[in-house]
Amino acid sequence: MLEAAFKEWAIIVESLGRGDQILIMRKGGLDEGPRGFEIQHARFWLFPTAYHQQRDQVTSEAAARWTEESGENNQDQTVLVRYGCEIVRHFELTRPEQITALRGHHVWSDKTLLQRMTWGNRDCLHALVVRTFEARKPCEIPMHGDYGGCKSWIHLHTVPDEQNARPVLNTDGFEQKLLSLMQAIS
Repeated sequence: MLEAAFKEWAIIVESLGRGDQILIMRKGGLDEGPRGFEIQHARFWLFPTAYHQQRDQVTSEAAARWTEESGENNQDQTVLVRYGCEIVRHFELTRPEQITALRGHHVWSDKTLLQRMTWGNRDCLHALVVRTFEARKPCEIPMHGDYGGCKSWIHLHTVPDEQNARPVLNTDGFEQKLLSLMQAIS
């Protein structure tokens, strides 16, 4: 049973779930120590959060879709988990022009990604190319104390049923997005 979850802004989870993007960018949270972000799981649930999320840190198109679910919501009681991911590629961004090249493949603002890249002692941003799937039945998960904090990975106490989960993009749609993304970064 898949218990690993990845904390991500709700607006990003929404974009992944819509099939608008196949990319997750991560520097690492304060609780992850001096080494920063590390890939701990190849498959995981997406745990939507409003922690640190701000409307001005995403594109204007994403900001226009901002809803109660993607903005500040009542996450002190329950969190609705409906999407999971499988990492298909990983690369590190170390130059600002790489961020510019990926514009249109995600909903973060360039400014936000540049700030993340240059934060800390190493100019690096992890780019995870993921295949997103949707659980047949979303799972409302009670908020637990160890889900908090500035960290990427958590282990769920209650997990959605991953059986019969379906990809949000069909194979052709995913392959087209992947090819476009890889052409942009090369």
